[in-house]
Amino acid sequence: MIRRMNNRNHRARSGGFSLIELMLALALGLVVVTGIVQLFVGNSQTYAVLAGQSRLQENARFAFDFISRAAQTAGYWGCAPERANVVKVVGGVANWNLIPEYDFLQAVQGYEGGVTPLTTLPNDPLPNVHLPGNGVPIGTITAGTDVVVFRSVRRPTQRLTQTLQPLANPVITAPGGDPGFVVNDVVILSDCEQGAVFKVTGINVVGNEATLLRATGGGFYDNSVTVTSPAGPVPATLSILGRSYGPEATLGAFETTIFFIAPGAGVDNQGNPPLALWQKVGNAAPVELIEGVEDMQILYGVDTTLGDATSNANRYTTFDNVPNVDQIVALRVTFTVNSVDAVSADDGQLRRTFTKTIAIRNSNPEV
Repeated sequence: MIRRMNNRNHRARSGGFSLIELMLALALGLVVVTGIVQLFVGNSQTYAVLAGQSRLQENARFAFDFISRAAQTAGYWGCAPERANVVKVVGGVANWNLIPEYDFLQAVQGYEGGVTPLTTLPNDPLPNVHLPGNGVPIGTITAGTDVVVFRSVRRPTQRLTQTLQPLANPVITAPGGDPGFVVNDVVILSDCEQGAVFKVTGINVVGNEATLLRATGGGFYDNSVTVTSPAGPVPATLSILGRSYGPEATLGAFETTIFFIAPGAGVDNQGNPPLALWQKVGNAAPVELIEGVEDMQILYGVDTTLGDATSNANRYTTFDNVPNVDQIVALRVTFTVNSVDAVSADDGQLRRTFTKTIAIRNSNPEV
């Protein structure tokens, strides 16, 4: 009896997995590990795709927000007088309308297919200050993409604190010593019957009042020594009509906002600089707004029946085919936006095109 139990214990101690069992176990483990790895890789790719889709959608939304705000205020001049009653002091007698940053007669302006606007003017003392000047330090405007320019008066506006004679300097309120203007601002003065556009060359603040100085120089960026009036050239007056301005007159800083596409400052996960939407305000240096915006195309909605008292776009066309800029009442903006980073080795960047129609609230300005 004792010998039989010992044999049974011996067989129990010497038992184990067979080679077939080990191979099956290894195969099953390999299948499980492979599945886990594939699940991890699939989840990573899905996350990258979702993150890329979310990024391009957010970039498109922000791009439309920026351009919508500028477009909807384009053409706002405050209480605008007739154009014939507005004196253009800034930019010389005949050159103010050649400067993209100062050409207030066109509330909206476009350049098709990346055609570069003026970069150098004849005898210009500051070449390459214009678009894309003051330069785009890391690239130029991308060929084939449109450029759009919006012009308006920056709000809030200021009112005169005392009657202003045509040859004097305006005095405005400056709560806490802040007049709301800085040197080199281009200002539009208006009392609804007459107006003037001049450059602020200095500011004297006394208490809660500020005097805006407007020294003359005659250059492209200076106030002219003389201006044109119905009687011929006269000293740099603020009134072609020879009238004073009362306390009801307003002053607002003229603001030009330019949007264009150029290479951005960063790099994507492939080490390449992504294209981006840029903004240039006045004479300030351009600022990169949004990465991943690789194309901008704009059609201009034209109201061919301005006399019917209804502001409707009868057709959309390129800026070169707009018969009169005063007829522009809407924009149809198309952005092509990408995910910036490549989401996979095979798919590369995600890419989508978005279109939005934007109404110009201050269409057909009187200035």
